[in-house]
Amino acid sequence: MAAGVSSRMKKSSITKEMTKNQINQSNSRVKGYIQVGEGREPLIFYLIKNSINAGVREFYIIVSNNSKDFQKYLKSLECRLGITVNFAIQDFYGKSKPLGTSDAIFQTMNQHEELIKTRFLVCNCDNLYSAKAIRLLLDESNYNSMIAYSFECLEFSDERLSSFSLLNIENNFLSEIIEKPDLELIRNHHKKKYVSMNIFSFKGSEIYKHLKDCPINIKRGEKEIASALQNMIFENKKSVITFPLCEHVPDMTYKNDLEKINKFLN
Repeated sequence: MAAGVSSRMKKSSITKEMTKNQINQSNSRVKGYIQVGEGREPLIFYLIKNSINAGVREFYIIVSNNSKDFQKYLKSLECRLGITVNFAIQDFYGKSKPLGTSDAIFQTMNQHEELIKTRFLVCNCDNLYSAKAIRLLLDESNYNSMIAYSFECLEFSDERLSSFSLLNIENNFLSEIIEKPDLELIRNHHKKKYVSMNIFSFKGSEIYKHLKDCPINIKRGEKEIASALQNMIFENKKSVITFPLCEHVPDMTYKNDLEKINKFLN
């Protein structure tokens, strides 16, 4: 998913370590297209490399309509990396930002109808997931699946956790997903904290109707994956299996994350 408008990145404060080029990119590019690391490749390049190492060769990139340079770069990776890149254009319906992650996947499936009949993985373009995480989802064939990250291993603050989804798990299956929990709920959560970093494997035939019927979150005005998943598990308690994982996931949300990702890559 790479069609967001990166509003939190653009609004965040410039750090003293940032170069002029990084400042310009962080204020104008989608987060996955911002160059990081010694190789000065966009973040999405390293994510695609990890996906290749896990066994993925075909990619569907959800982008916005005004992303010609980004699309040109991604197409150039086909020859460089020996992959296939397909694009889906997310319609913003005349608004200044997309209608959410659930809508992004739904639009992609409508533009590439083969996805309705097959299994596929979904992830953000601004998190650097490991090949191990991707491989765990690739190897599961019986259920829809997701990575449940142990929060203590992610190296984020409670405040940062409030921007993710908190997970309740029973017998390895997702029983509840709480999108963007408030700090009081986080601190009073009596179970081991597992969170979603938006990396999933879906059976197209099972997730499609829940994406289609996904309600708009009143507070945020978006159709979110969490809402579609919650409706899926209401219908079938054993529809989404989770894989707990204890590892850090570099996350690019604010300008000060660039330096952290550079250190991680270098």
